[in-house]
Amino acid sequence: MNVTEQTKTMLKSLVDERFQGNMRQASQFLGLDPSSGILRKWITGERSPSLATISHVYEKLGITLNIPEKTLIDFEFVQKHDAKAGAGASLETTDNVVGFYAFRRDWLTSQRIFAAHAVLLDVIGDSMEPLFKEGDTLLIDKQDKTIRDGKIYIVTLGEELRVKRVFHGINGLILRSENKIYPDVSVTGPDLETFVVHGRVRWCGKVIC
Repeated sequence: MNVTEQTKTMLKSLVDERFQGNMRQASQFLGLDPSSGILRKWITGERSPSLATISHVYEKLGITLNIPEKTLIDFEFVQKHDAKAGAGASLETTDNVVGFYAFRRDWLTSQRIFAAHAVLLDVIGDSMEPLFKEGDTLLIDKQDKTIRDGKIYIVTLGEELRVKRVFHGINGLILRSENKIYPDVSVTGPDLETFVVHGRVRWCGKVIC
């Protein structure tokens, strides 16, 4: 899904959920001329918004659109959510979209990552240091959920969203931190029933202090 398709989906949800289908009220909220029918045309795909116009709409929605200087045709956009992946443990699992970040299409293709099935999350905690530090941004491939020993995944254990290396154990799974002061966590028995793999970490954007 490219940025145009993501925008259409987001605007349709806005009209349906926030304004109960009232296109005029939604247009006024976004600073668009209701009489032009432009919002309806965007949603139906009859017209595509210009970059300047859609940036204004995103600003109204509190979303930051990071636009590369190079032509957009070479890029796909991945949603960033304000959920926090605990390098330790975290209850910060809200799913609000806070922006779209550009990745080169040829790189995503080479890695077999589809933008529509990827998401960006920030790290909190120190249990994955020195590999990941608090504030780093992770690219998660949500289609890659088959556990391969030693790969890094975003998982939920109980109510906690975590980023860990995952291994198969004798009676279940083992979650391992990079920071050696943190012990392995065994996932066995009833815990396996609620254990969720959300996807594999494929890229990291680092915070430079």
